[in-house]
Amino acid sequence: MVEQEILQGPQLEAVEAQLHALLRSQAKHALPVDLPRPDFWHVCSQLLQSIELELAEINRAEGFSPRTQTLTRRQANLRRAIADLTRHRLNAFVNHAALANLASTPFGDAVAEANTNLAPVDWQRQDGAERAFHVGVSELIEQYKRNVSWNGLQRGVLNADMLPQPTTPAGNAQLDEFVDSPDGLTGQRPPEIEQDVAEVWEDPDFDEEDRISMMEEYPEVSESLISDDEPDASVDSNMGQTGGMIRLRILKDLPEPILDESGEEIELLEGDSFNCISVVAETLIAAGWAEAVTLE
Repeated sequence: MVEQEILQGPQLEAVEAQLHALLRSQAKHALPVDLPRPDFWHVCSQLLQSIELELAEINRAEGFSPRTQTLTRRQANLRRAIADLTRHRLNAFVNHAALANLASTPFGDAVAEANTNLAPVDWQRQDGAERAFHVGVSELIEQYKRNVSWNGLQRGVLNADMLPQPTTPAGNAQLDEFVDSPDGLTGQRPPEIEQDVAEVWEDPDFDEEDRISMMEEYPEVSESLISDDEPDASVDSNMGQTGGMIRLRILKDLPEPILDESGEEIELLEGDSFNCISVVAETLIAAGWAEAVTLE
């Protein structure tokens, strides 16, 4: 442990003068200025202690006197100067820590210039407590940057791998094709060629009720709407075709009459047998109203 120097008389008066000069200098600068000596705050403490001891002796010898009043006023002025100097220096260390930390962002010429002109603190000319304060402020700034997502605010949330890569429509000739360099005309690889993707047609989904309704309204297109997986949707030669006619057995009452070949309306009920043209027969079979009857 280094033994602290004990100051007396003129040395303490010099410290008092240094205190007021340092206060005037620090008040004009946003960054910390060098202390007159590394143990400056310690000798300031010695100065105040000497005044306190002198006040105690005068009070014992003389009581309250003009000397006591002068020393008391001097003591108050020193404490006020120390408080003001401390406030200015703490602000200066916070400002320096913030500039040294936040000015490291690699965007903008002004920021880069500010970072270049920021001189490092000569810690041999500062108090150890001030250095500990500066380190603590720097750690708090780092914590603040994490809390506000500083990197995202300055650099964005996307990286190069997440950005869409440019492509060239298929069939378009590129100038890079006429350059021998593998990196192309611009020194970068040419954009990828878009691949032709054949459009695949997907049949729209039909509800069964919609299918039946469409077949009843447009019987001429019923064959195209009958699903291939319905066994009753096709009529083969065993269903008793006679001159384009198919014989049917009605499975349930039809809600409306149908027209025969002559144009007359026929009302069909459950159990009835009926010969009709193949288009109508296939529609009724697909709708579940009738079934084909084979000829015996």
